[in-house]
Amino acid sequence: MYDCIVIGAGIAGAVSARKLAEEAGKKVLVLERRSHIGGNCYDEPDEHGILIHNYGPHIFHTGIEEVYQYLSRFTDWYVFGHEVVAKVGDRLIPVPFNLNTLHMVYEKEKADALEQKLIAAYGEGSRVPIMKLRENEDPDIREIAQFVYENVFLKYTMKQWGQKPEDISPEVTGRVPVLVSYDNRYFQDKYQGVPKEGFTPMFERMLDHENITVETGVDCKERLRLEHRLTERLSIRAHWMSCLTVSLEGFHIVP
Repeated sequence: MYDCIVIGAGIAGAVSARKLAEEAGKKVLVLERRSHIGGNCYDEPDEHGILIHNYGPHIFHTGIEEVYQYLSRFTDWYVFGHEVVAKVGDRLIPVPFNLNTLHMVYEKEKADALEQKLIAAYGEGSRVPIMKLRENEDPDIREIAQFVYENVFLKYTMKQWGQKPEDISPEVTGRVPVLVSYDNRYFQDKYQGVPKEGFTPMFERMLDHENITVETGVDCKERLRLEHRLTERLSIRAHWMSCLTVSLEGFHIVP
């Protein structure tokens, strides 16, 4: 008999299951539809022994020490600050656009003047969404914004989504702001890296608890039948996530 059911063995499901089992002493059943745990972070060695991220590359980053320390219980890290460049003309420039990029694009005197204007307008170390930069009343700052818009954002968003930046949610365009700093890293969080042995072993250790049972290749709709009114309760509160779980009242587990 289980006290809790967690649907999905990705990062949210794995952490929820561990906290319920370890901190609340609950018997937890984790049902995962895929054939593996880890969600989109799942990785495995290929036929040559090279670790492959099956769903595209994933990089851990957070500014919250509690999150870093929690995951560090289950893995050691390769410290890694991800840096991205874009080919503009015949040059490779850092993306997100930052003060290093600024000095690559403009000659020194103009770059120095533009740097001071950016710092005065937004503050050193700030992250400014491109659409906000385009609204600035200073024509020199709007010139920077237009360069970034035409050479980075417009071509990228048209290729990725077939839409102009102004037609996309600000939450999306805000992911790659203009940085008023000399930091070339894609993320500016304090803690960045990848698990030394891969993400999958980290999840395996997280789910390795006497109170946790994991079943993969199982669609929850095939195992659960709602018989009575479902009661909901907020059972996990963490500093970095909130997870709404459900009690087992009203659920029948199909063997």
